[in-house]
Amino acid sequence: MSELHKKNHFVPECYLKRWQDSKNKICVYRTLVSHHNVPLWKKYSVSAIAYHNHLYTQMVAGVESDRLERWLDKEFESPANAVLDKAVLEKRLSPDDWNILIRFLAAQDVRTPSRLLEHLKYYNEKYPEILESTLKELTKKLEGNDIERSAIKHTSKKYSSLIPMKVTTELIPGEDGGILKAESYAGRSTWFFSINHLLENTEKVLHKHKWSIVKPAKGYSWPTSDNPVIKLNFINHMKYDLKGGWDKKKGNIIFPIGPDHAMFVQINDRPIPKWTRLTVDQTRLFRKIIVENAHRMVFSNFFDAEIIRIRERIVDGNQFGNEQKEIEQWHQKNTELEMEYFKNR
Repeated sequence: MSELHKKNHFVPECYLKRWQDSKNKICVYRTLVSHHNVPLWKKYSVSAIAYHNHLYTQMVAGVESDRLERWLDKEFESPANAVLDKAVLEKRLSPDDWNILIRFLAAQDVRTPSRLLEHLKYYNEKYPEILESTLKELTKKLEGNDIERSAIKHTSKKYSSLIPMKVTTELIPGEDGGILKAESYAGRSTWFFSINHLLENTEKVLHKHKWSIVKPAKGYSWPTSDNPVIKLNFINHMKYDLKGGWDKKKGNIIFPIGPDHAMFVQINDRPIPKWTRLTVDQTRLFRKIIVENAHRMVFSNFFDAEIIRIRERIVDGNQFGNEQKEIEQWHQKNTELEMEYFKNR
């Protein structure tokens, strides 16, 4: 059996290496630190940053599996490595090259801790009503004897096995009916289901847009972050938000692919010419947005003083400790839940 990949990079090394300095190190600025003595910048090798142990590990039939990690590498990361090289060297990109770049962007957008937190918040808010609605529909069909074996089989979807669900029935003494109960939770399995669904279905909308690659003004460079795909709703320099989507009309998507190049699209608009060098004002705005979109780390190929002015770091030992504790407990907590909710599958 092949070795389990437990060191899961949520920003791939093949991407981050483009920000290496002359000594093959990447400069990291943290947006949350435990105390004031932590240096503003610190250099790391790309293999030592932007990963969590067992972030993408899952229990399958009682055994730890890294199938998501391997799938992301095979289908999205590995094909993109050579194409990213072509893009930053400003070589001509074929339609296939653009498809690979866009798929890489999509995978990078859905796999980060920032997107995990968004997913958990959404599911914790919406999942109870989704379960309740599903149970009501199922109850109606049961009461009307309207469920056929073929219909049940037809509703089975790819990756539905990733949805954690415990369904129990309780007969009521002296009556013909009973109680149908469903339990679930938001966690690693539901996040994996969302990642698979987005990358095999929703991702297609990104390919209909007219993409460009833009360069910063002379004397500037693009940083990147642990949440590097920016989905922007822009009205003006003072009024915008970072809650856009993949197909939101007039929305923008920005994705730095190197210090001198970034993928860019304004949805439903004509593309700007590829390799356009932006003005100083445009460049400074893009840099500001890239840094604001970061979760806990900003990456650069040098100690960039402007990044510190754009986003002052938070110094909070309690918050830092709580986040580290959640990261450390992630695998064990989800393993226990998966063993409980998937034990009969």
